[in-house]
Amino acid sequence: MDRSLNVWWSRCLHLRSSGTTVATASGALVVAERHSRLVRLDPRTGEQVWEQRVEDCFGTTVVTEDRCLYLSQAGVLHCFDIHNGQRMWSRPDLFLHHYVSVSGSVVLLGGWRGYRPLTRVDLTSGERLAGTFPWLSPHDSLAWPLPVRWGPEPGDVVDAVFLACASQATLLLVDARTGVARGEWSLPAPVSFPDSGAAYRVCADGRLVFLSGRRTVLALHPAGGLETVWRHDRDLPSMPPILSGGTLWLAEKAGVTIVDLDRGARVEVTRLLPGAVSDAVPLSGGALLTRSRNHLVMVDRDGGFAVAARLPGHVERLLPDGRGLLHAIGKGHLTTVDISTMSG
Repeated sequence: MDRSLNVWWSRCLHLRSSGTTVATASGALVVAERHSRLVRLDPRTGEQVWEQRVEDCFGTTVVTEDRCLYLSQAGVLHCFDIHNGQRMWSRPDLFLHHYVSVSGSVVLLGGWRGYRPLTRVDLTSGERLAGTFPWLSPHDSLAWPLPVRWGPEPGDVVDAVFLACASQATLLLVDARTGVARGEWSLPAPVSFPDSGAAYRVCADGRLVFLSGRRTVLALHPAGGLETVWRHDRDLPSMPPILSGGTLWLAEKAGVTIVDLDRGARVEVTRLLPGAVSDAVPLSGGALLTRSRNHLVMVDRDGGFAVAARLPGHVERLLPDGRGLLHAIGKGHLTTVDISTMSG
Protein backbone atom coordinates (compact mmCIF):
# COMPACT_ATOMS: atom_id res chain seq x y z
CA MET A 1 0.00 0.00 0.00
CA ASP A 2 1.14 3.56 -0.71
CA ARG A 3 0.69 5.59 2.49
CA SER A 4 3.61 8.01 2.24
CA LEU A 5 3.62 11.15 4.39
CA ASN A 6 4.77 14.63 3.45
CA VAL A 7 7.43 16.08 5.76
CA TRP A 8 6.56 19.78 6.14
CA TRP A 9 9.52 21.00 8.15
CA SER A 10 12.24 19.93 10.58
CA ARG A 11 13.99 22.02 13.23
CA CYS A 12 17.36 21.24 14.78
CA LEU A 13 17.12 21.65 18.56
CA HIS A 14 20.90 21.67 19.15
CA LEU A 15 20.73 19.08 21.94
CA ARG A 16 19.58 15.53 22.55
CA SER A 17 15.91 16.19 23.24
CA SER A 18 13.48 14.53 25.62
CA GLY A 19 9.95 13.67 24.55
CA THR A 20 8.52 15.60 27.50
CA THR A 21 9.99 18.94 26.38
CA VAL A 22 7.47 19.46 23.56
CA ALA A 23 3.72 20.06 23.79
CA THR A 24 0.92 21.01 21.42
CA ALA A 25 -2.67 22.15 22.00
CA SER A 26 -5.14 24.70 20.66
CA GLY A 27 -3.03 25.35 17.57
CA ALA A 28 0.15 26.10 19.56
CA LEU A 29 3.43 24.17 19.51
CA VAL A 30 6.08 24.78 22.20
CA VAL A 31 9.47 23.10 22.61
CA ALA A 32 12.64 23.56 24.69
CA GLU A 33 15.86 23.92 22.72
CA ARG A 34 19.45 25.24 22.69
CA HIS A 35 19.97 24.35 26.39
CA SER A 36 18.22 27.47 27.78
CA ARG A 37 15.32 28.48 25.54
CA LEU A 38 11.63 27.75 25.38
CA VAL A 39 10.13 28.67 22.00
CA ARG A 40 6.66 28.71 20.52
CA LEU A 41 6.56 27.69 16.86
CA ASP A 42 3.95 27.96 14.12
CA PRO A 43 2.88 24.29 13.73
CA ARG A 44 2.44 24.59 9.96
CA THR A 45 5.67 26.39 9.09
CA GLY A 46 8.05 25.89 12.02
CA GLU A 47 8.58 29.65 12.24
CA GLN A 48 9.29 31.04 15.73
CA VAL A 49 6.49 33.04 17.41
CA TRP A 50 8.21 33.87 20.72
CA GLU A 51 11.13 32.84 22.90
CA GLN A 52 11.78 32.76 26.66
CA ARG A 53 14.87 31.89 28.68
CA VAL A 54 14.66 28.93 31.08
CA GLU A 55 17.20 27.15 33.33
CA ASP A 56 17.64 24.09 31.11
CA CYS A 57 16.02 22.14 28.31
CA PHE A 58 15.45 18.72 29.86
CA GLY A 59 12.18 19.41 31.69
CA THR A 60 8.46 19.10 30.95
CA THR A 61 6.29 21.32 28.74
CA VAL A 62 2.48 21.52 28.87
CA VAL A 63 0.20 23.76 26.79
CA THR A 64 -3.33 24.79 27.80
CA GLU A 65 -5.81 27.00 25.99
CA ASP A 66 -4.13 30.24 27.07
CA ARG A 67 -0.97 29.27 28.98
CA CYS A 68 2.25 27.34 28.64
CA LEU A 69 3.86 25.63 31.62
CA TYR A 70 7.47 24.54 31.75
CA LEU A 71 8.95 22.60 34.68
CA SER A 72 12.72 22.76 34.35
CA GLN A 73 14.99 19.94 35.41
CA ALA A 74 16.28 22.38 38.05
CA GLY A 75 12.81 22.31 39.63
CA VAL A 76 11.36 25.70 38.63
CA LEU A 77 7.81 25.75 37.28
CA HIS A 78 7.25 28.65 34.87
CA CYS A 79 3.91 29.88 33.55
CA PHE A 80 3.83 31.91 30.29
CA ASP A 81 1.07 33.55 28.30
CA ILE A 82 0.73 31.24 25.30
CA HIS A 83 -0.07 34.12 22.94
CA ASN A 84 2.88 36.46 23.54
CA GLY A 85 5.25 34.49 25.80
CA GLN A 86 4.97 36.91 28.72
CA ARG A 87 6.09 35.31 31.98
CA MET A 88 3.12 35.23 34.38
CA TRP A 89 4.75 33.55 37.40
CA SER A 90 7.49 31.12 38.42
CA ARG A 91 7.63 28.71 41.38
CA PRO A 92 10.93 27.12 42.54
CA ASP A 93 11.58 24.12 44.83
CA LEU A 94 9.96 21.49 42.61
CA PHE A 95 13.05 19.39 41.90
CA LEU A 96 12.42 15.81 40.69
CA HIS A 97 8.65 16.31 40.28
CA HIS A 98 8.90 15.82 36.48
CA TYR A 99 5.21 15.14 35.75
CA VAL A 100 2.99 18.13 34.91
CA SER A 101 -0.77 17.71 34.41
CA VAL A 102 -3.32 20.53 34.23
CA SER A 103 -6.93 19.87 35.21
CA GLY A 104 -9.09 22.99 35.16
CA SER A 105 -7.38 25.58 37.36
CA VAL A 106 -5.10 23.06 39.11
CA VAL A 107 -1.59 21.93 38.18
CA LEU A 108 -0.53 18.52 39.49
CA LEU A 109 3.15 17.61 39.80
CA GLY A 110 5.13 14.75 41.30
CA GLY A 111 4.81 11.00 41.62
CA TRP A 112 7.54 10.22 39.08
CA ARG A 113 9.52 7.19 40.33
CA GLY A 114 8.21 7.97 43.82
CA TYR A 115 10.82 10.71 44.33
CA ARG A 116 8.25 13.35 45.34
CA PRO A 117 4.62 13.01 46.45
CA LEU A 118 1.82 14.38 44.29
CA THR A 119 1.64 18.18 44.70
CA ARG A 120 -1.02 20.67 43.58
CA VAL A 121 -0.43 24.27 42.44
CA ASP A 122 -2.97 26.93 41.50
CA LEU A 123 -2.74 27.65 37.77
CA THR A 124 -3.62 31.33 38.17
CA SER A 125 -1.20 32.30 40.95
CA GLY A 126 1.37 29.50 41.19
CA GLU A 127 0.62 29.07 44.89
CA ARG A 128 0.72 25.61 46.44
CA LEU A 129 -2.65 24.18 47.37
CA ALA A 130 -3.13 22.52 50.75
CA GLY A 131 -4.18 18.92 51.13
CA THR A 132 -2.78 15.46 50.57
CA PHE A 133 -3.88 12.21 48.95
CA PRO A 134 -4.24 9.79 51.88
CA TRP A 135 -4.83 6.73 49.71
CA LEU A 136 -1.44 7.17 48.02
CA SER A 137 1.89 6.33 49.63
CA PRO A 138 4.09 9.48 49.66
CA HIS A 139 6.89 7.60 47.92
CA ASP A 140 4.90 5.37 45.57
CA SER A 141 5.64 5.50 41.85
CA LEU A 142 2.67 6.94 39.94
CA ALA A 143 1.62 6.78 36.33
CA TRP A 144 1.49 10.22 34.73
CA PRO A 145 -1.89 11.64 35.96
CA LEU A 146 -4.44 11.96 33.16
CA PRO A 147 -6.68 15.07 33.31
CA VAL A 148 -10.35 14.60 32.40
CA ARG A 149 -13.71 16.31 32.81
CA TRP A 150 -15.84 13.63 34.38
CA GLY A 151 -19.12 13.22 36.20
CA PRO A 152 -21.96 10.72 36.68
CA GLU A 153 -24.54 13.33 35.64
CA PRO A 154 -24.41 16.23 33.14
CA GLY A 155 -24.75 18.73 35.99
CA ASP A 156 -22.10 17.04 38.12
CA VAL A 157 -19.05 17.29 35.85
CA VAL A 158 -15.74 18.14 37.60
CA ASP A 159 -12.13 18.70 36.62
CA ALA A 160 -10.44 15.49 37.71
CA VAL A 161 -7.44 13.22 37.14
CA PHE A 162 -6.99 9.48 36.86
CA LEU A 163 -4.37 8.18 39.29
CA ALA A 164 -2.67 4.79 39.39
CA CYS A 165 0.45 3.62 41.20
CA ALA A 166 2.86 0.75 40.72
CA SER A 167 2.00 -1.03 43.98
CA GLN A 168 -1.82 -1.01 43.98
CA ALA A 169 -4.22 -2.77 41.61
CA THR A 170 -6.59 0.19 41.71
CA LEU A 171 -7.53 3.03 39.37
CA LEU A 172 -8.72 6.23 41.05
CA LEU A 173 -10.61 9.24 39.73
CA VAL A 174 -9.83 12.26 41.93
CA ASP A 175 -11.32 15.77 41.98
CA ALA A 176 -8.34 17.98 41.10
CA ARG A 177 -9.48 20.92 43.24
CA THR A 178 -10.55 19.10 46.41
CA GLY A 179 -8.55 15.86 46.24
CA VAL A 180 -11.75 13.87 46.91
CA ALA A 181 -12.02 10.50 45.18
CA ARG A 182 -14.95 10.47 42.72
CA GLY A 183 -14.45 6.91 41.51
CA GLU A 184 -12.46 3.77 42.25
CA TRP A 185 -12.03 0.60 40.19
CA SER A 186 -10.31 -2.63 41.24
CA LEU A 187 -8.00 -4.10 38.58
CA PRO A 188 -6.55 -7.59 38.03
CA ALA A 189 -3.05 -6.09 38.41
CA PRO A 190 -1.53 -2.59 38.76
CA VAL A 191 -1.55 -0.33 35.70
CA SER A 192 1.55 -0.90 33.58
CA PHE A 193 3.22 2.38 32.62
CA PRO A 194 6.50 3.59 31.12
CA ASP A 195 9.12 5.51 33.07
CA SER A 196 8.26 8.85 31.50
CA GLY A 197 5.26 8.57 29.23
CA ALA A 198 1.52 8.06 29.01
CA ALA A 199 -0.12 5.08 30.67
CA TYR A 200 -3.57 5.62 29.13
CA ARG A 201 -5.04 6.23 25.70
CA VAL A 202 -8.39 7.97 25.24
CA CYS A 203 -10.38 6.48 22.36
CA ALA A 204 -12.68 8.37 20.00
CA ASP A 205 -15.70 6.94 21.84
CA GLY A 206 -14.42 8.24 25.20
CA ARG A 207 -13.16 4.94 26.56
CA LEU A 208 -9.92 4.92 28.53
CA VAL A 209 -7.64 2.05 27.44
CA PHE A 210 -4.61 0.80 29.38
CA LEU A 211 -2.59 -2.25 30.41
CA SER A 212 -3.26 -4.04 33.68
CA GLY A 213 -0.12 -6.01 34.39
CA ARG A 214 1.84 -6.97 31.27
CA ARG A 215 -0.80 -8.91 29.32
CA THR A 216 -4.33 -7.66 30.05
CA VAL A 217 -5.90 -4.79 28.09
CA LEU A 218 -8.68 -2.99 29.98
CA ALA A 219 -11.11 -0.26 28.92
CA LEU A 220 -13.06 2.06 31.18
CA HIS A 221 -16.26 3.51 29.75
CA PRO A 222 -17.27 7.07 30.74
CA ALA A 223 -20.38 5.68 32.42
CA GLY A 224 -18.11 3.80 34.82
CA GLY A 225 -18.03 0.31 33.34
CA LEU A 226 -14.69 -1.52 33.34
CA GLU A 227 -14.25 -4.23 30.70
CA THR A 228 -11.53 -6.69 29.75
CA VAL A 229 -10.75 -6.07 26.09
CA TRP A 230 -8.04 -8.67 25.52
CA ARG A 231 -5.70 -11.07 27.34
CA HIS A 232 -2.46 -11.48 25.43
CA ASP A 233 -0.28 -14.60 25.50
CA ARG A 234 2.99 -12.63 25.73
CA ASP A 235 4.26 -9.79 27.89
CA LEU A 236 3.62 -6.41 26.27
CA PRO A 237 5.78 -3.28 26.50
CA SER A 238 4.52 -0.57 28.84
CA MET A 239 2.75 1.41 26.14
CA PRO A 240 -0.99 2.15 25.98
CA PRO A 241 -2.67 -0.05 23.33
CA ILE A 242 -4.51 1.43 20.36
CA LEU A 243 -8.24 0.63 20.27
CA SER A 244 -10.29 1.94 17.36
CA GLY A 245 -13.80 0.68 16.83
CA GLY A 246 -13.55 -3.07 17.13
CA THR A 247 -9.84 -3.33 16.30
CA LEU A 248 -6.94 -3.50 18.75
CA TRP A 249 -3.28 -2.81 17.86
CA LEU A 250 -0.57 -4.10 20.19
CA ALA A 251 2.96 -2.89 19.42
CA GLU A 252 5.65 -5.40 20.36
CA LYS A 253 9.39 -5.61 19.81
CA ALA A 254 9.02 -8.34 17.20
CA GLY A 255 6.17 -6.62 15.37
CA VAL A 256 2.50 -5.74 15.78
CA THR A 257 -0.47 -7.87 16.78
CA ILE A 258 -3.81 -6.76 15.30
CA VAL A 259 -6.98 -8.17 16.87
CA ASP A 260 -10.46 -7.97 15.34
CA LEU A 261 -12.42 -8.05 18.59
CA ASP A 262 -15.79 -8.60 16.89
CA ARG A 263 -14.66 -11.74 15.04
CA GLY A 264 -11.89 -12.84 17.37
CA ALA A 265 -9.47 -12.87 14.43
CA ARG A 266 -5.80 -12.12 15.02
CA VAL A 267 -3.02 -11.07 12.65
CA GLU A 268 0.69 -11.09 13.54
CA VAL A 269 2.80 -8.60 11.57
CA THR A 270 6.43 -9.61 12.00
CA ARG A 271 8.13 -8.41 8.78
CA LEU A 272 8.49 -4.80 9.93
CA LEU A 273 11.76 -2.90 10.18
CA PRO A 274 13.87 -4.01 13.18
CA GLY A 275 13.94 -2.20 16.51
CA ALA A 276 11.55 -1.52 19.38
CA VAL A 277 8.57 0.82 19.00
CA SER A 278 9.04 4.07 20.94
CA ASP A 279 5.54 5.46 20.25
CA ALA A 280 2.40 4.80 18.22
CA VAL A 281 -0.74 6.76 17.31
CA PRO A 282 -4.08 5.75 15.78
CA LEU A 283 -5.08 6.94 12.31
CA SER A 284 -8.10 6.29 10.15
CA GLY A 285 -8.03 2.62 9.23
CA GLY A 286 -4.82 1.83 11.02
CA ALA A 287 -1.95 2.81 13.29
CA LEU A 288 1.24 4.79 12.75
CA LEU A 289 4.26 3.68 14.75
CA THR A 290 7.97 4.32 15.00
CA ARG A 291 10.37 1.63 13.87
CA SER A 292 14.12 1.29 13.34
CA ARG A 293 14.63 4.48 15.37
CA ASN A 294 13.63 7.06 12.73
CA HIS A 295 11.02 5.45 10.46
CA LEU A 296 7.25 5.96 10.63
CA VAL A 297 5.41 2.79 9.59
CA MET A 298 1.71 2.62 8.76
CA VAL A 299 -0.08 -0.66 9.61
CA ASP A 300 -3.68 -1.18 8.48
CA ARG A 301 -6.42 -3.36 9.99
CA ASP A 302 -5.57 -6.32 7.77
CA GLY A 303 -1.85 -6.33 8.58
CA GLY A 304 -0.68 -4.50 5.48
CA PHE A 305 2.12 -2.06 6.17
CA ALA A 306 4.35 0.51 4.49
CA VAL A 307 7.11 2.89 5.50
CA ALA A 308 5.32 6.24 5.53
CA ALA A 309 8.29 8.52 6.24
CA ARG A 310 11.95 8.55 7.22
CA LEU A 311 12.79 11.33 9.68
CA PRO A 312 16.13 13.09 10.34
CA GLY A 313 16.79 11.51 13.73
CA HIS A 314 15.75 8.97 16.36
CA VAL A 315 12.06 9.51 17.25
CA GLU A 316 11.04 9.32 20.91
CA ARG A 317 7.51 10.74 20.89
CA LEU A 318 4.67 11.39 18.42
CA LEU A 319 2.18 14.22 19.00
CA PRO A 320 -0.89 14.55 16.73
CA ASP A 321 -2.23 18.12 16.94
CA GLY A 322 -5.82 17.34 15.93
CA ARG A 323 -5.50 19.55 12.84
CA GLY A 324 -3.97 17.12 10.39
CA LEU A 325 -0.36 17.44 11.56
CA LEU A 326 1.88 15.07 13.51
CA HIS A 327 4.93 16.33 15.42
CA ALA A 328 7.79 13.92 16.07
CA ILE A 329 10.58 14.71 18.55
CA GLY A 330 13.72 12.77 19.21
CA LYS A 331 17.47 12.99 19.06
CA GLY A 332 18.08 16.66 18.31
CA HIS A 333 15.18 17.27 15.91
CA LEU A 334 11.53 18.28 15.91
CA THR A 335 9.85 17.25 12.65
CA THR A 336 6.31 17.88 11.44
CA VAL A 337 4.50 15.69 8.89
CA ASP A 338 1.11 15.99 7.26
CA ILE A 339 -1.29 13.18 8.25
CA SER A 340 -4.46 14.87 6.97
CA THR A 341 -4.78 12.38 4.11
CA MET A 342 -4.60 9.51 6.58
CA SER A 343 -6.58 10.79 9.54
CA GLY A 344 -9.90 10.84 7.68
